[in-house]
Amino acid sequence: MANLKVAYILLRFPCMTETFIAEEIQKIQDKGIEVCIYSLLEPRDTLVHPVSQSLLALARTAPGFGSPSLWAAQFRFVIKSPGRYFKLLGTLLRQPAPGVSFYLKRFGVFLKSAWVAGDMEPRGIRMVHSHFAWLSAASAWVVSELLGLPFTVTTHAYDIYSERNDLLDLTTRKAARVITISQKNKRAMLEQCNLLPEEKINVIHCGVDLSFFQAIGSDDEKTAGPMRITSVGSLIPKKGHEHLIRACGRLKEWGVDFHCTIIGIGEQKDRLQALIDELGLQGKVELAGGRSQVWVRDQLTRSDVFALACVQAGAGGQDGIPVAMMEALAMGVPVVSTPVSGIPEMVESEVSGLLVAERDEEQLAEAILRVREDSNLRQSLREGGWDVVAREYDIKRNVQQLSEVFSEVVAKHERSD
Repeated sequence: MANLKVAYILLRFPCMTETFIAEEIQKIQDKGIEVCIYSLLEPRDTLVHPVSQSLLALARTAPGFGSPSLWAAQFRFVIKSPGRYFKLLGTLLRQPAPGVSFYLKRFGVFLKSAWVAGDMEPRGIRMVHSHFAWLSAASAWVVSELLGLPFTVTTHAYDIYSERNDLLDLTTRKAARVITISQKNKRAMLEQCNLLPEEKINVIHCGVDLSFFQAIGSDDEKTAGPMRITSVGSLIPKKGHEHLIRACGRLKEWGVDFHCTIIGIGEQKDRLQALIDELGLQGKVELAGGRSQVWVRDQLTRSDVFALACVQAGAGGQDGIPVAMMEALAMGVPVVSTPVSGIPEMVESEVSGLLVAERDEEQLAEAILRVREDSNLRQSLREGGWDVVAREYDIKRNVQQLSEVFSEVVAKHERSD
């Protein structure tokens, strides 16, 4: 569609753990779609990946609560349409919430949304998109109602499976179209959202740039010396790093020569480091912190196994389909993981990776060792992993699907006006 201009409303931009959104925006622009980015909150990461850095000129951050421009926006929309303004605020605040803090966050996001709407109005935006059916999607809904524009939302994992699913029903019901990253997510949303029609949901996988993540180095080079295990994921319960560390403890007991690098930041850093110390794994298991995409790619180049022991973590939710796992498969690194959430949609055990029961450290250690010791298995997993990524998780192909959804939504909305 010619002259299509889309606003992305995100909770924070840039965000180190959401590089997949920046890559999506970059590839959307390659389709000739113009993008504006709105960040509701100030970014807090010191490390900014190059793909996000390249998009900073497109981004505008909503002002803080002490800003006159924020309150001027409230005044403007109250004067322009008081009924609509207060109805939107009331609807947002009436949604059930797990705690008082959730209501306060909603109120703050509502105020910022009015500013975003005012800033967006003269820019020729034709639709709004957001990621995660939580505060950013609620903002997209408010903005769309204030400006009479359609909005869409992509759902992932914590917005479906954790306590932060309090706005899932509202935002998916109000969206013109819902995109989600797995069939598992689609089934979960249909179970939780009674008024969400199935035909409104498009399953479009996240993807990786196959020109950036390419297999480099021979299998012989990778298997020389200590076994190199890599894991990438935030240091939070659902990533299951505790179980990977305990599995490394088993490998040490068995006399295996290895080194495990866990890349990511998060609330469990101190606890995980204490576990490493307790098991005597200093020098064997390293918490490498947050790293750039280039650093991760180079690490994968030298890796024998990618292991991510995802678990269902109660109120902490569960994973979707980890993008880091896609990157490993694209790099020809055999994957060992668990059959949690949408992971089995990408990793078929014994074909494109190995899956073991969640929280079973013995099985996890045995699977990692199998990859190391069985060259035929290793090669078949490399080939199977690459095939599934090329077929289902190529970001260029998946962004083409997303751009078609955007065009359909705008065309339908403008025909109805």
